[in-house]
Amino acid sequence: MPGKTSISLVGLVIVLLIGAACGGSPAVEKTEVSSSGSIDQNGKITLEFWYSLGGDTGKVVEALVSQFNESQSEVTVNPTYQGEYAAIMAKIWAAISSGKTPNVAQLGAAPLLGETGAIVPISDYLEPGGFDRSQVWDVFWQYNTAGGTLWSMPFNNSVPVLYYNRDLFAAAGLDPDQPPQTWDQVIEYGKQLTRDTDNNNEIDQWGINTHENTHWYLSTLFLGNGAQIVNPEGTEVLYDSPEAVQMLQLWSDLVNVEKIMPPNQHSEARADFLAGKLGMLLNSSSSIFSMERDASFKVGVAVIPAVAGREPVIPIGGGSLVILKQEDEKIQQAAWEFVRFMASEESALELATKTGYLPIYSDLLDSPEFKAYLSEHPNVKASTQSLDYAVSIPEFSALGTSDSALRGAVEQVELGEADPRQALEAAKAAVQQSIQEQPQP
Repeated sequence: MPGKTSISLVGLVIVLLIGAACGGSPAVEKTEVSSSGSIDQNGKITLEFWYSLGGDTGKVVEALVSQFNESQSEVTVNPTYQGEYAAIMAKIWAAISSGKTPNVAQLGAAPLLGETGAIVPISDYLEPGGFDRSQVWDVFWQYNTAGGTLWSMPFNNSVPVLYYNRDLFAAAGLDPDQPPQTWDQVIEYGKQLTRDTDNNNEIDQWGINTHENTHWYLSTLFLGNGAQIVNPEGTEVLYDSPEAVQMLQLWSDLVNVEKIMPPNQHSEARADFLAGKLGMLLNSSSSIFSMERDASFKVGVAVIPAVAGREPVIPIGGGSLVILKQEDEKIQQAAWEFVRFMASEESALELATKTGYLPIYSDLLDSPEFKAYLSEHPNVKASTQSLDYAVSIPEFSALGTSDSALRGAVEQVELGEADPRQALEAAKAAVQQSIQEQPQP
């Protein structure tokens, strides 16, 4: 995957708004930074840790930090919630610009911070003997790599999955234990789920919709049909291919031909699903627990549907841990010890079983603890099964611009403002301009 020598604040903020990578300009060159860590007169180290997971998941993160603090007496970590991905990245960037950063941060688009010179490659600590990489799914290492360098540590990852209302399935004569496995079946099921329930000649129960990160779900369709997002060099996006156009046409047909998905209502999709007004919803696997908790009906979860005759190809998402550069080697080593604890197999098991995020260790799936957890939460099986098909979308300099452009293409076809080929050609043109504006190595 290609690397650049600099990165922009505008691009970083844009990308974190959509949970992907970065793009844009103007560029900021590498800068010298120092950390906010300290060592007192007794040699005790204090580290500052910024994280971006709120709510119940944030409480799990804080509990893990407390466990680390209680496990030894040499290092104390102060955790601070800094907002969701967009907010924390803006604050990280401001900290880098000011030359005063936290010691460790948990955020999205983490590997692209390597271009700033403000973080330490996590690979520096993995070899030799620092960490057994073979136990972690390869796709998570790929997700944390940019420019051929492993910059960040896998931590919280998710996949897109299909949520469905088991009660609505049963009412429509569909088997709740047989969710759709292909997009053809999605259309078939969606027609039976789309209804005018009060006979006022307006649809008030839709068959399917997606959460507002439409670029993620469209990318899933692309990959599942054999299309690619970008070339190996990171110099050209490839989603104007016939295979990609076919998938945006499918998306358009869900709205404009089959009329089983409401146009441009993705921001309301989760609320509609929980209110029983939506039969199926594409959303992140990290929402499984909250969906089950907030729904008044029985929620089903399935592996995301595939193109007929093909296997699914499922791009992962989520956040990672980075170590910010430190002036004092002792502080930096302490930061690694904290990261290693947070990403340990024990911590990964706790994070997975209490939040719905994926276990990053392959052998955890066979552990007695995780098997017991799955028996109590069978919906989680869809996300773990998705790991068999999981991939990482390559990092490239304009990935954030790309995601924004894809969301725009979705909106255009849903509203009938452009046909799929026109929309994707326009999206590609915008991204190619962004790539050309990036500083060259």
